[in-house]
Amino acid sequence: MKRISTGIPGLDNMIEGGLPSPSLTLLAGDAGAGKTTFCTQFLCKGADLGEHGLYLLTFGGPSDLQINYASSYEFVKSAYFGNEIFYLELEEMVENACKSKDFLDLLEREIDLLKPARIVIENLSVLEGVLKEEYWRFLLKLSHMIKSRSMVALVTEDAQPGIPYPANIAQVADGIILLQNEVINFARRRSIEILKMSGTSHHLGKHAVDISVKGLVVYPGL
Repeated sequence: MKRISTGIPGLDNMIEGGLPSPSLTLLAGDAGAGKTTFCTQFLCKGADLGEHGLYLLTFGGPSDLQINYASSYEFVKSAYFGNEIFYLELEEMVENACKSKDFLDLLEREIDLLKPARIVIENLSVLEGVLKEEYWRFLLKLSHMIKSRSMVALVTEDAQPGIPYPANIAQVADGIILLQNEVINFARRRSIEILKMSGTSHHLGKHAVDISVKGLVVYPGL
């Protein structure tokens, strides 16, 4: 099976060398657990290898703000943005309550234009309130689009009280990775857990995570 590196030190060795290609992986977790950092490293690793990456924002402000945040990491090069890494804002379409076909047509055009090998979709579940009964069919078509174009996608979602990840996205995902930011003995502890990774003999249980200007690092076994 073809695999691509995540760019996360310590993680690739836990999943037989990287994420399966093509595939869709759900990355869910607590606030401050490192989801955005994870995705930034994932796209920058692709940029290092000369691959195009697409970052889809369902909300959260203009892409310039996201680029400023990303630039605080040592592994980020400003030359990546607009050359290897591209941002696409969907917030206006969300506000206008566009239809499922509108979103899929836009994604198809951008994907055919940019030909990304890696794609990140942040807070995809925001579209559930807009698409309503069309949402499940949208997820199926999105998954098919990703696989048919041989891309590797990360879909990020915030964990909710008692609900670590959205079940509907998990049903179409080939992999599920949880990032946690828990209080243990009056201190915050970050961890990563691979719940599912199709076609992969992966490590089980929680493993320690650290985040710094160097990015996110996983310590298998700790």
